[in-house]
Amino acid sequence: MSLLAPAKSVLISGGSIAGPAAAWWLTRYGFKTTIVERWHELRPGGQGIDVTGEGREIARRMSLESTILDANTGERGSIFTEISGAPRVWMPLEKGGFSPTNETEILRGSFAKVLYDATRDRTEWRFGDQIGKMVERERGVDVTFQSGREETYDLVVLADGVGSRTRKLAFPPGDIEFKNLGIYIAYFTIPLEQTDTNVDQWMITNLPGRRCLSFRPGGDGTLQAFLMWVSPESAGYEKLPQAEQIAAIRTHLLSGSTSTSPVVQRALRGLDNVTSLYLEYSGQVKAKTLVSPGGRISMIGDAAYCGTPISGAGTTLSLVGAYVLAGELAKHLALSPETFPQAGLEAYQNFMKPFAEGCQQLPPGVPQIALPETEWGIKVLHQVLRTAVWAAKTRVAVWARERWWMDEEAVVSSPDYQEYEVGKSA
Repeated sequence: MSLLAPAKSVLISGGSIAGPAAAWWLTRYGFKTTIVERWHELRPGGQGIDVTGEGREIARRMSLESTILDANTGERGSIFTEISGAPRVWMPLEKGGFSPTNETEILRGSFAKVLYDATRDRTEWRFGDQIGKMVERERGVDVTFQSGREETYDLVVLADGVGSRTRKLAFPPGDIEFKNLGIYIAYFTIPLEQTDTNVDQWMITNLPGRRCLSFRPGGDGTLQAFLMWVSPESAGYEKLPQAEQIAAIRTHLLSGSTSTSPVVQRALRGLDNVTSLYLEYSGQVKAKTLVSPGGRISMIGDAAYCGTPISGAGTTLSLVGAYVLAGELAKHLALSPETFPQAGLEAYQNFMKPFAEGCQQLPPGVPQIALPETEWGIKVLHQVLRTAVWAAKTRVAVWARERWWMDEEAVVSSPDYQEYEVGKSA
């Protein structure tokens, strides 16, 4: 069945990663797509993300892998340091190595720009507006925008992040669980200094008191700084104005006996000239359902199944979710149009729920186990990491990877929807 006529209309809320990725795939199957983004333009910068595993395979299918690699931050490995800044554990970026970084590291804003460029010719982008009200009907979803504009769409996709403002318009509060991980993470972009060293590495420094400070390449003469600290309950910092957030970050940097550490002092100087800052009380979003009661509104990305940066799977979840959502809608529209869109959204949910749950699983004790309380605990952590780096290079580890390791070349499990692309027959 051709999807050229009639074109089903899809409104997507959110213009970062998941939303534009969904638009790319939906237009490939003949849908008419509109993205509404509450910011007045694409948001630049943001923290670094990586495109790995199944997410990287989806990027390949979108012909975006080389573009992502060209726009990477230049990160070439990771180094764990002492409080003094002296290197203790080196983790170079190399095939078969043991390192938390990889060649696809890219700033969130840079990847958003890649996706914008890939969609702007076939998707209508509306900046500076957002959904104010939605009413599901048998024929579609009546949407009232905050600008006052009113339109009807065949379905709506919510891709506006972990703090989604539109989620509550379509899903009962009890359907969304926020599982707090007991940590704060502050992300702030700061200018490079001439005295900075190893600026092509992810520099990670554990501080006593269950804190961790790190710096990553940001591109264009900047560093991406991160401060993580344990907090069993939210202290409300995430709701404060930026000036008060900076004051809170300073307080946590200066606590304990490490205030004179060169690494801490570097972060403090950076806070004097911070160009962007985001502070979150980190947690995972676990939705009981990804489809609204009326069957015409769905969620993807962090709005539906945020894994947090600790999982390292946020971008993968966004890309795979966008791909499967679009593919299942196209498949069911082609094979059984009378069940559209409910059957397609149900199939998307059936695939993504277990996939997301698997990606959200963290090893026991993480992240707190990676944030020792004492200097002795930090030394133990470094020794464990050195052992892991060594073990990754042993013959046994190499032999195991060659036979069982699901590396970047592994065949992905996402379905193939090529037959439903515009111009092809189902």
